Amino acid sequence: MSVMREELHHLVDCLPEEKVAPLLRLVRDQFDERPVVRDLSFIGMLEAEPDFAERSEEILRSEGNHPL
Repeated sequence: MSVMREELHHLVDCLPEEKVAPLLRLVRDQFDERPVVRDLSFIGMLEAEPDFAERSEEILRSEGNHPL
């Protein structure tokens, strides 16, 4: 490894954690390949009684604002 690479490794290792992400973006920008960025929508889970699915239309109807 060259002296410059060794110095770079040392300097990166000395950086505070909050400065690592901006530096990583800068280094990644030097490559033609862009990293894959996934924009995942929020996925939620609901815990309910076993008959919740069967009662869903009734529940929505009681709210009054949801056409079925």
